[in-house]
Amino acid sequence: MKKNLPLIIIIASAILIIAHFIFVEKFDHGFWLSTLSSVLIIISMVLTIRERKK
Repeated sequence: MKKNLPLIIIIASAILIIAHFIFVEKFDHGFWLSTLSSVLIIISMVLTIRERKK
């Protein structure tokens, strides 16, 4: 499960990016979806870097 966690986070981020395009007319939803997807990408990068250092 730990090895698949960055992949799961990246997939969730991709889903949020797609949802952002669906809700593009609503600024509040789009802003929060893009912010959340960016945060998830950063978390997955940090987890991947930590795993590679071990």
